[in-house]
Amino acid sequence: MIRNLFTKHDHRPVSGATKEQTIQAAAWFWRSRQFGVSFSSPFSLQGAQFYSKLGLRQSVNVYVVDEGEHTGVDLTFSAELTDEGTVAGAVGAVLILPVAAVVGTVSYVEYENDAQRLTNEFWSYLYAFPKNPVPPAGPAPPPTSGEAVPPSNVSGGAGEALGACPGCGASCDGDAKFCKYCGSRL
Repeated sequence: MIRNLFTKHDHRPVSGATKEQTIQAAAWFWRSRQFGVSFSSPFSLQGAQFYSKLGLRQSVNVYVVDEGEHTGVDLTFSAELTDEGTVAGAVGAVLILPVAAVVGTVSYVEYENDAQRLTNEFWSYLYAFPKNPVPPAGPAPPPTSGEAVPPSNVSGGAGEALGACPGCGASCDGDAKFCKYCGSRL
């Protein structure tokens, strides 16, 4: 059973780039954010990212069309909870209901915030692309299991230190109580 957490849809015109350049920029952007990208047609792509520990799947669809002197870009972003996430949530609820409820609420808010951040970064990148047509710099991928996690001394916005999750090694905000990727207590 797959449960859709949310779906966001947006359509915007982009000036100064052809359809070919725009779809290439979209592919570069989503790949830089660790999404697996495939093309369903020359001007349409699909991308997905899956967090197996949580059972969370994020997916994106981008469709590009000519709109007169502009290129129209249609973006759909969704997050789904798969069977693995449902089972983990049920086990957590039985073992420690209050913590599971807090983790679930925080996770949903974090997923929603993450989706909004990613879509905002996508539109900013597309609008700047005609002036600077290069692939974007992406965040470093979280380490795979077994890899050593270097200590993080990087500071985030508003003076908050970033830390690494002890469970999966992903970067976490200094004030976070749980990892938004694997749910481990920080």
